[in-house]
Amino acid sequence: MGITLINPPEKRRIWAGIAESMAYGVYCFPPLGLMYLQAAIEKRTSHRAELFDAVVDDLDHPEFERRLRDYDLDVVGITCTTHSLPDVQLAIDAVRRLNPSAHIALGGPHPIMFPEYAIGLRGVDSICIGDGDDVIVELVEALDQGRGLEGIEGLWFRGSDGVVVRNPARVAPRNLDWQVWPDRSRSRFRDYWVPGSKHKLVGTVITSKGCPHSCPFCFTYKSQYRIRDIDNILDEIEHCISLGIRELFFVDDLFTPNSQWLIRFCDGVMRRGLRFNWGYKTCVAGTTREEIRRAKEAGCTKIHFGVESMHNEGLAEHQKHCDIDDCHRVFRWCREEGVRSVAYVMLGGPHERSAESIRSNLRETMKLDADYAAFAIYTPYPGTPTFERGARLGLYPADCWQRIFEDPLCGAEVPVSWEEHLSRAELLQMLKEAHRQFYFRPRFVLRQLRQLQTRQEFVRLANGAISLLKLELTPVDSHDAPV
Repeated sequence: MGITLINPPEKRRIWAGIAESMAYGVYCFPPLGLMYLQAAIEKRTSHRAELFDAVVDDLDHPEFERRLRDYDLDVVGITCTTHSLPDVQLAIDAVRRLNPSAHIALGGPHPIMFPEYAIGLRGVDSICIGDGDDVIVELVEALDQGRGLEGIEGLWFRGSDGVVVRNPARVAPRNLDWQVWPDRSRSRFRDYWVPGSKHKLVGTVITSKGCPHSCPFCFTYKSQYRIRDIDNILDEIEHCISLGIRELFFVDDLFTPNSQWLIRFCDGVMRRGLRFNWGYKTCVAGTTREEIRRAKEAGCTKIHFGVESMHNEGLAEHQKHCDIDDCHRVFRWCREEGVRSVAYVMLGGPHERSAESIRSNLRETMKLDADYAAFAIYTPYPGTPTFERGARLGLYPADCWQRIFEDPLCGAEVPVSWEEHLSRAELLQMLKEAHRQFYFRPRFVLRQLRQLQTRQEFVRLANGAISLLKLELTPVDSHDAPV
């Protein structure tokens, strides 16, 4: 029985936050979710699963379908986010044309958050409504043995009569050490990259699921926050190092549940003598100088902070539990400890009622003197408190996403920015201005040139510059604007 796990092309994605022109070339992360499923299938069953990542080669859909002919399509798993729905539907249609009898299963954030719509997509046979590792193993075994799917917890499926069967949810184990972490030698690990990385081979690792915070704008599925045992994480890092990967980025929404956990992690890295560079995402609130110092000693070179706003009103609006003085203090610690910093900042939130308010946010952001800044337009994601607030204000219909959910290729427009105070075109202009002010400064350019050590760094810096130029050339009235 042939099993193929697909990361579909990103050509029809409903972009939000940044312009599509900046999407490809800045980074290319491996599809860790699919890699976990591949590892689970191959370790816990007698089957082999192939992974087809269309994103790493930037494939369009015709080329994707041509290459898909080389894969066995008895059982096909496709990862699905809400904003990737058009690409997912096209991928499903391609599989159906090549093998009408394939069993097509969807997993990922969209089926978890919107299962009633996900199971209704054209061509879908089943969806996973939670952790997929156990579900995919049981699904593969049941299909191989010709058994029914009724007993598989966490799986919804469409029966032979077309009726949807909703199996009960699977209880999520609090401990994550049962998971089989990916065998990166089975992936194209040499072809992925992370922005601002120094080494030729760069990888990603995830250490937790869920998020303990409740930011009103966030699209992250708010499941129970669970984190792996430190020794289990270190074992995976050793596997990465054995493949020649010398730099890792921890892609958790929040890598640091608290300072003491991070310090224990750093102690473990140094106790084992692991030599690699790494970076992680966290928030300003709760960050201490001690954890920055200890992280640097253990090989950390870069910390990404979800600042979101450099207005105190904005920080309160986003429930960040800190003020701008805290932000300046933490970024100063990074400079003094020799760790590069990245500031994530959103523009055009509900609290920014004019272009001048956004410019004030930018001026304060520049004072952070971060090594990098990732600017995005504030977006009302479906299923979030922010989206519900916008619907109550009449900024868009409450059911505006429904047509996309039911028919991803219908072309219906959905809100991609908060237009209570400024138009979409005005917000794109502010996004351009933000990148221009930060990245076209002589100070930034000279700092980057001084830090260059390898050809890979130069290439990645050049790709980032190209994406900025593409943004600068994007017409303000383009549908590729702030989507």
